[in-house]
Amino acid sequence: MTDRTQLPYLVSLIDDETREVREEVLKGLSNYGPSLEEDLQEFSEALDSHLLDFLKPILENNRRKWLNENWDSWRNLSEENHQLEEALSLIAKFQYGVTYPVKLGRLLDQLSEEFRTLYPFGNEIDLSNFLFNFKRMKGEKEDYYNPFNSNLIYVIKEKKGLPISLACVYILTADRLSLDVKGCNFPGHFLAKTVVDGESVYIDCFNGGKMLFEEDFKTVADETFDSISDILSKNTTAKIIIQRILNNLANAYKNVDDKINSDFISTLLRTKTKD
Repeated sequence: MTDRTQLPYLVSLIDDETREVREEVLKGLSNYGPSLEEDLQEFSEALDSHLLDFLKPILENNRRKWLNENWDSWRNLSEENHQLEEALSLIAKFQYGVTYPVKLGRLLDQLSEEFRTLYPFGNEIDLSNFLFNFKRMKGEKEDYYNPFNSNLIYVIKEKKGLPISLACVYILTADRLSLDVKGCNFPGHFLAKTVVDGESVYIDCFNGGKMLFEEDFKTVADETFDSISDILSKNTTAKIIIQRILNNLANAYKNVDDKINSDFISTLLRTKTKD
């Protein structure tokens, strides 16, 4: 690991005219360690777009190291929704950079505060209508395999995402409002789940918050309904949701020919997320 005191010297030589010097600088920055991106903030005014392009592969590699070192932090939390939010915050920092000023927690706070102002006595269904009709969050159908569709900061800001990422916005906003919304690990299309008047209601966050009831799933062949009913009734833990998000993310990176990140996320899923 390169000493922090050497960083000003390395930054000053990033665009040196001599190739040998640039290669040594690249080597020194590559060996700096996961804190490189944070420590570089001190020199942000001196780093133009050309220099940032030079640093991009180094920073991306450091983000992978950073995520690998910090990934277990969500496991140390006792509350399921806190685990989920922490894991999603880590993914957002990995994609945007650890110094990105927008925080997921604050965006979720803003959504919950706006909802409570508009609907002082609103329930879980009111929150669904707020997010997927009033706020117009919707499923991303044109750019489905964009890796950022698994990034909740991106999803909230762009108002579009995958079934599971939109459901996570719903779950985590509801948690701030003491409303009861859970995940439903339905195959191929993740759903949210709540209870209204004692009856389970399934929310399709990808399609405008469409409400589904258990009888709606009977359109599936009769011989499979028992297994579908079992899936609907099972508890979907934060860990299950996180595993599915990582699987989506690995596939998304693979789809855009980013083998390095696809392999990295797959390894993170296999070695540090599954028991």
